[in-house]
Amino acid sequence: MEKYKNFINNRWIDSESKETIKVEDPSTTKIIGEISCANKPEIDLAVSAAKESFNSRILVDMPLLDRAKLMRKIADETRKVAKEGGTILCYENGKSIGAAIKEFNDVADMFDYYAGLTDKLEGKTIPVSKSILDYTVLEPYGISAHIIPWNYPLAMLGRSLACSFATGNSTIIKTAELTPLSATFFAKAIENAGTPPGLINIISGYGDEAGAYLVSHPDVNHVVFTGSVITGKKILHMAADKAIPAIVELGGKSAGIVYPDANLDDVVESARHAIFGVAGQICTAMSRLVVHKSVKDELIVKLVDLSKSLKVGPGYEEGTDLTPVISNNQLEKVEGYARSGIQAGAEAVHGGKRIDRDGYFMEATVLNNVTQDMTVAREEIFGPVLSVLEYQDAEEAINIANDTDYGLGGGVFTKDLNKAAWTASKLQSGQVYVNKWFTGSHATPFGGYKQSGYSREKGVQALNSYLQIKNVGISLV
Repeated sequence: MEKYKNFINNRWIDSESKETIKVEDPSTTKIIGEISCANKPEIDLAVSAAKESFNSRILVDMPLLDRAKLMRKIADETRKVAKEGGTILCYENGKSIGAAIKEFNDVADMFDYYAGLTDKLEGKTIPVSKSILDYTVLEPYGISAHIIPWNYPLAMLGRSLACSFATGNSTIIKTAELTPLSATFFAKAIENAGTPPGLINIISGYGDEAGAYLVSHPDVNHVVFTGSVITGKKILHMAADKAIPAIVELGGKSAGIVYPDANLDDVVESARHAIFGVAGQICTAMSRLVVHKSVKDELIVKLVDLSKSLKVGPGYEEGTDLTPVISNNQLEKVEGYARSGIQAGAEAVHGGKRIDRDGYFMEATVLNNVTQDMTVAREEIFGPVLSVLEYQDAEEAINIANDTDYGLGGGVFTKDLNKAAWTASKLQSGQVYVNKWFTGSHATPFGGYKQSGYSREKGVQALNSYLQIKNVGISLV
């Protein structure tokens, strides 16, 4: 069992306490590695390194084309560790090996994308009067702290860090305690790229200890968080106490509206990836389908056929479709939600319980006859549980889809593009997918409405959240 360390100021650091976090493979429950657990001394060290690097202005004053070249070098080195790092990610998270390797390549793509924008962050001149030259300058916040979730630990790291780095901030990454090992391979890429010390620091620790202390640290100027609503609100309170900005992406309860003219095979294929892929542990999971009553029975048959066809197993086995959920706690939560739906009157046309085998596996679950007052239709489950609800007219479908505290994602399935556009305009969500779930890329803005958070990650718009505006006025007389 290999032991991993924290990456602080371009050095590999053990914690003073000698405490470690043991990491298990959710497909077998066996321990696959351990990592030094960061506590207050290590966080102080990381913040000090980030502060020193920022105050030195090594990244801020670096010629922008040189900053872009460094980002592309980081991207190249990340691709070199993608297979090895992706394998560790597959084991610690449970997702398929292909998806895990793709996450590393997604990080590289993010760095390449934002490298091309480093020299395009332009201020403005403002016409005040003939005797005044007035202009704005975009500047980094300083020390940016990022709290990363366990479901997409590399992809989430890459999308925020690339923005932070491109805009000149020094960054501290706090990985999720359930999936901290894979980030050490990205740290190797940072090191191999020749990144100056202190600009990127990666630590592993528990959220209620290391995460809370990092966010509340007096020298941290900016916070990025992806995770649950409850934890997100705590972080927002801590940020508000310090009067610093926070980017938060929280939960989701996304609904796909299926119109009578929809291609039902498109719906089924979206279900394969958007609710059963990664065992449904996706913020924008298609966890609800709002289906017209004229096609619901036919769609249910197709969904059951899909569920029966999915190959269950570890992500490192070829052809696996349904991988484990992350932990026993998560499995108990997911199974409890499915049970509550059945007790409330929903019909489990497939699944509904854990799978009797080693590891934390949940059956691909399709619940029919779900109503919007049921808990399974209202709360985020974060597992492979699909709720199917029925509607009769389009306005009713919109009302059902929007009747949630969340607004991260939504979708519509129809051959009528006018109807699709009308529906997209009505859905209260940060992104809307038409006829295929997950249509976005690193260039498309991502974020939520309502309690799914605010600000945007990815795309050009994301850079605005990592920059502050300085106004300069010069008297010419």
